[in-house]
Order: sequence, then C-alpha cells, then structure tokens
Amino acid sequence: MDAASRQAIIENYRALYRKHGSGPDVAQLSAEGQRFRFEKLAAIGSMTGAKVLDLGCNLGDLYPFLCERYGNIDYTGIDIVPEIISAAKQTHPGARFLCRDVLRDGLTESFDYILISGMFNNAMTGATDFLEQMTRIAFAHCTKAVAFNFISSHVSFEDPGMQYHDPLTVFRYCIEQLTKKVSIFHHYERCDVAVFAYR
Repeated sequence: MDAASRQAIIENYRALYRKHGSGPDVAQLSAEGQRFRFEKLAAIGSMTGAKVLDLGCNLGDLYPFLCERYGNIDYTGIDIVPEIISAAKQTHPGARFLCRDVLRDGLTESFDYILISGMFNNAMTGATDFLEQMTRIAFAHCTKAVAFNFISSHVSFEDPGMQYHDPLTVFRYCIEQLTKKVSIFHHYERCDVAVFAYR
C-alpha cells in the first residue's frame, strides 16, 4: 500500500468513526452484513481457548461475537486508526488492542488463528499486492489457519469506492504461495468470498 492509499484509508475510517461513534457503520457494514461475515470466518475452526488475532479489527466487534460462540479466547485486535483503537480499548477491556501498521512494522508474535474481515474492500492503488502482502504476513504468524474475505470481481454492478478481486487469482496465489490446504467460498452471501488457509 502506498502512502497516499494508506492515508486515504485512515481518513475514511476516521470520518466514519466521527460520524457514527460505534456500531458496524464504522466498518462500512450493516449489522446483518457484519454478522454473516463474522459467522463465515468463525467457521474456520474451534477457537475455544485459542490465541486469535483480528487484523484490521476496527472497533473490535468481532471480539464479543467470538466470545459468544467459543467462550474464552485470547483476543488481540490490530488496526491503523488511533481513535478507533482507543475506542475499542474502552469498549472491550477484556481484550488487547494495538495501533500498528503491520506492513511497515510487521508482527512480533504468533497466533493460532488470524482473521481478516473487510480489509480488502476499499479501492486503492496496488490492491492485489496489498492483499497478498497482508495475507503472507498473517500466514507466516499463524500456527493453525488464516481466514479472510473480499468482494468478488464476478458481480453485475461495481461501486467505484470499493475494491473487487478476482477469486481465481487469489486462490492461485494462496495455493502457490501460502499452502495447499485452502478452501474458498464464492458468493456464499451476496458477492462475498471467504478464504480459509490452513497449516
């Protein structure tokens, strides 16, 4: 991600946070849309007692969802917008939140599962490279699996502010660069794609 795209992403979510304050609108989602994405990613495996990283966590709404489903988890959320991370810390004191640019600063520890929801939805320069870089870092720091989602390029209408990825290109990248143990779910709900990459 180039500097201009990075700043545009920060300003976009900062503006959403200032406008809405809380809820899935800050992540550019409806409550229903957020939930079906969470449900799909959470199906990657049992996370009871697991160490889980929510990469691009926004306000940390995934944390209570996972706790409801799996009980006790060791949750960390990472995002690049300082105000949003501060709000997440206040809302979810039982979780850990870090403001960190993973592409620039990397990750310093490993997790059982790494989940990435909505990170690849905003239009930007070099979007495919960004997806590949982020998932490569995530997979290098997971001990069990990485789950991520994106919007399929096989749609009948495109919003110029959103990013659409070719599922065949992403699948080929995962198999050739990450792991042979890959599952892909295309159009499981609307035009969304979920990918599970296992160790």
